[in-house]
Amino acid sequence: MGAIEEIQQEYDVVIIGGGWAGLTLARQIRRGSQAVSILVVEASESFRGKVGEATVEMTGHYFMKQLGLVNYLYRNHLPKNGLRFFYDTPDHSLSLTEMSEHGTTSIPPHPAFQLDRARLEADLVEMNREDGIEVVMGVKAKSLKIGSADHHHTIQLSAGERNTEISARWLVDCSGRNRFAKKHKKLTRQENVPEHFSAWGRFKNIQDIDAMGDEAWRSRAFGRFLSTNHFSGEGYWVWFIPLSGGYTSVGIVGEKDKFEKPPTKRDSFLNFLMEYRAIAELLEGAELVDFEAWGQLAYRADEFIFPDRWATSGFASMFLDPLFSGGGDMIALFNDHISKYILADLKASDRACAQQMLDQQLPVANQTVKEFYQGLYAHVANVYPVIDCGELCSPLLAYNTAAYFLEIAWDYMSGNYLDQDYWLRKSYLRRGYMALELILQKQLIDTAEVLKSEGRYFRRNAEGFFESGADHYKYFVYLMGTAGKDGWRIDLRVKLWVEMFLKVIEAKLDLPMLANRMVVQQSILLPDLLEKPNFNSEDKDWLLNKISAKLSELLSDETESPVQVTVTEDSFRTDLVEVINPSGDLTHTELEKLAKKARSLWRQTQEYIAMPSMVPVFLAFARNQPDSIMDSVIDQRKLQSREHQVSENRVVEAV
Repeated sequence: MGAIEEIQQEYDVVIIGGGWAGLTLARQIRRGSQAVSILVVEASESFRGKVGEATVEMTGHYFMKQLGLVNYLYRNHLPKNGLRFFYDTPDHSLSLTEMSEHGTTSIPPHPAFQLDRARLEADLVEMNREDGIEVVMGVKAKSLKIGSADHHHTIQLSAGERNTEISARWLVDCSGRNRFAKKHKKLTRQENVPEHFSAWGRFKNIQDIDAMGDEAWRSRAFGRFLSTNHFSGEGYWVWFIPLSGGYTSVGIVGEKDKFEKPPTKRDSFLNFLMEYRAIAELLEGAELVDFEAWGQLAYRADEFIFPDRWATSGFASMFLDPLFSGGGDMIALFNDHISKYILADLKASDRACAQQMLDQQLPVANQTVKEFYQGLYAHVANVYPVIDCGELCSPLLAYNTAAYFLEIAWDYMSGNYLDQDYWLRKSYLRRGYMALELILQKQLIDTAEVLKSEGRYFRRNAEGFFESGADHYKYFVYLMGTAGKDGWRIDLRVKLWVEMFLKVIEAKLDLPMLANRMVVQQSILLPDLLEKPNFNSEDKDWLLNKISAKLSELLSDETESPVQVTVTEDSFRTDLVEVINPSGDLTHTELEKLAKKARSLWRQTQEYIAMPSMVPVFLAFARNQPDSIMDSVIDQRKLQSREHQVSENRVVEAV
């Protein structure tokens, strides 16, 4: 008897698609109730390698806590050693060990994994079957009819010449980019998404990155092999992801407008990789096993779960960009909500109350995921304009990682995304953070243009520097998920943003160590930057005067006589500042002593951000942001292009 003959006529839950999203959802529902009847329908007869191998901490938490797969993951898949970026010259002529680098030094304390998708999905099928979940392979869902309110849905299934019709109280589309549910309702759209392509393949016999270079280079990190390694160029990046089966996933994601013809064919893909010296070194002697490409990666949707008891998850719902390995985080968020409402609905005996619960809570669930997508997009959009500039990209990666830990991962580990009272109560914070990210992105775009015009854009790429960014999060990474620290988190989050903004200004004005100096962190505060979001060279004198005033104030604690300290542009390179005594009542010896103290204060740097708290200022700023900011055009380059076009049209009309 074939698989289709074994299918029952009615189920509580039918999941269309037996990939990662559908199989984990089935397992999650089963862990919530042994009484629910579940059918997973997968069109393929076997699994193959797919993109989506790299995960981050939120997904790791989902796999380990919600799904109980700790033992399985460590025995069958590779732990992930964070994100690692290498920066090159414009002609990609540097060897691996000559390139500047941003990456972790050791395995992060919160687990994430590099997944062999084919193995994961095949193993999940067996685990689900052992748990009493029906999983049928080689069976296609052909059509569906969504029942209204509490009526069952009907799905037509086929396998070869055989057909059957089944019904389900809940239907979940996890069919990937095929988006089976679009036959019922078109959900996805491509407005306000990254316009990126991708091409990738799995290779055998990649060179061992941890055996390359000299001992000094190798000792900087305890294993680069386990990282998701990135090599970047103008508007694109290439990934190297190790897989437990001995393969390595290698792919490119790029902005389509940066390429005359994107390398989405097998030969053009290989030729593109070989133009990169460091990549060619890693691929020497390697064999491409399989290849795939997508001309457009991203799409979005405003809804993923509906009061008439159907939902979408994974690629069937929406997809953003793989830069920060956020696809698994989206699946975790989808599945948590879907599982919660399926289990609550099936348990309810009062069907009117069950329907009322869905009608009231699902719009908030949809808004939660929509804003999650927007927030993640804001961080992605900040990176692409500077992805090949080590001087700007490296601190930005550290900042984004810290912000992810403080907000996204922390809230997930705390259960805040499923707590609608908490989520609604904190909506103004999300508006405030979004406003900050859009300000930062505009400043990054402008600063990149300044650096390019002055020939400074690539100057740090060939220094061979190594930066981990761990100073940004090592003080709180072990606290992630702790309840009752919202005020503390807001304070640190705002300080991180101010420090990042100062690092951008540091590069823009070419003022070394601006952001790290204690006196700067105490003199240039959040209100100053909110008043000057478009900070440029014309604001340099204002900046130097503010810093000079703060240093004068700090030095005045050392004497009863008035003193003035002058910080100049040269002070950032020489560490020298000028100290004068306007009243003239200090002796030469006393003045020299004060000058020595001033230089000491000026040289003092802070590993931990030494800014005064600006929480009340930020809260007022956040509450002043309109709800519509969460629907903003995220990529500010598109907005600027539109504004420029409108301006040009007005000029033409005026003429």
